[in-house]
Amino acid sequence: MTSTPVGYWGPVTSSVDWCEENYTHSYYVAEWWNSISSVAMIAQGLLGMYLHQNTLGYKITFSYFLTVIVGIGSTMFHATLLHEYQMWDELPMVWNACYLLWVLLDERGLAQRWVTVAIAVYCAVFSYLCHVAQGSVQFYTFQASFGLMMWACFYFVWKMYNRTTDESIRRLYQHGAFLLIAAISVWLFDSNLCFVFQYIPNPQLHAFWHVLMSTSLHYFYVACGYSSNLAVGAKRIQYLFGLVPYISVSGPELKKQA
Repeated sequence: MTSTPVGYWGPVTSSVDWCEENYTHSYYVAEWWNSISSVAMIAQGLLGMYLHQNTLGYKITFSYFLTVIVGIGSTMFHATLLHEYQMWDELPMVWNACYLLWVLLDERGLAQRWVTVAIAVYCAVFSYLCHVAQGSVQFYTFQASFGLMMWACFYFVWKMYNRTTDESIRRLYQHGAFLLIAAISVWLFDSNLCFVFQYIPNPQLHAFWHVLMSTSLHYFYVACGYSSNLAVGAKRIQYLFGLVPYISVSGPELKKQA
């Protein structure tokens, strides 16, 4: 929320500085809680890859890998508040959103060559625009490019939800949607109402955004992965420590596909 005191990384050069006060916990970390919470994305991605090494195909597994990249970039960005590391946070988010849209289209048999090329061009163009733009123009360019892709993804996720009859899988979609709404709500509050924290303690809502959004994505990955493999083989949903859903093999090993 403020660029003072200046810490190890110097003045803020990113196009956005979140509500969290800078360099309050460490001379080397600009936004402590936002940096720490970014590890949730890294952990979620690595855990998803590990749990699904025998059940989900390479397409969705690669989405988990991209989530790890986003988490690393987010940690670098919030720790430094420098423009170059902001790009390591935001550009992988655009790439992941574009890739997820392609996976969802491919699952429906809609990823013809021209669609694949169009998504790749969109990703490349907006990556360039996000990189060269400055200030509020950069901020809104990124939000528009990322938001458009994500809402397109959620439209096709909703289509998958509507054709799912297994109530346990429908609940995974519903939990993912609830977490998504909560994540967007705290992000909007933290983005627009920083002045409120002049009067009340800052609950570090952007840190909650990291945790809620990464958890929401995990629920959607599991639900979509299960739905897209229903006819492939015997499998079931299990919960790690009774909390984290994942797909396990309950019969012959599944053929690996998205």
